[in-house]
Amino acid sequence: MRKLLVIVVLVAGCGSAATDDSFLLDEGSIVGPDWINQGASTLQISNVGEFNHTMLVTDSDGEVVAATGVLPPGTSTVLSVVLSEGRYQVSCRLVGQDPEGKIVDHYELGMYKQLEVGG
Repeated sequence: MRKLLVIVVLVAGCGSAATDDSFLLDEGSIVGPDWINQGASTLQISNVGEFNHTMLVTDSDGEVVAATGVLPPGTSTVLSVVLSEGRYQVSCRLVGQDPEGKIVDHYELGMYKQLEVGG
């Protein structure tokens, strides 16, 4: 049991693996589960990238049902949600400018994924 505890702490500390209800935000991607149980969930969200990110949960009609604030690089938060059975999308919707003045849209760079919620 002690080895398992050490392994879990090391994986959580390095930010390279997602657990059942955790999402990792990085430039151009959101890594996390494709499916979670319906009802109340506490989503663990970590920004493992170099830039600010946020995470929105939207339903199949495009309505935002939950969202984090802006997460600076290297920070984590929890997002408590109550989701009914169905299909949702998680995404980062930040838009900014790069040093050359070009608009950078995190969603357009691939920061979204589908999430199925079931019983």
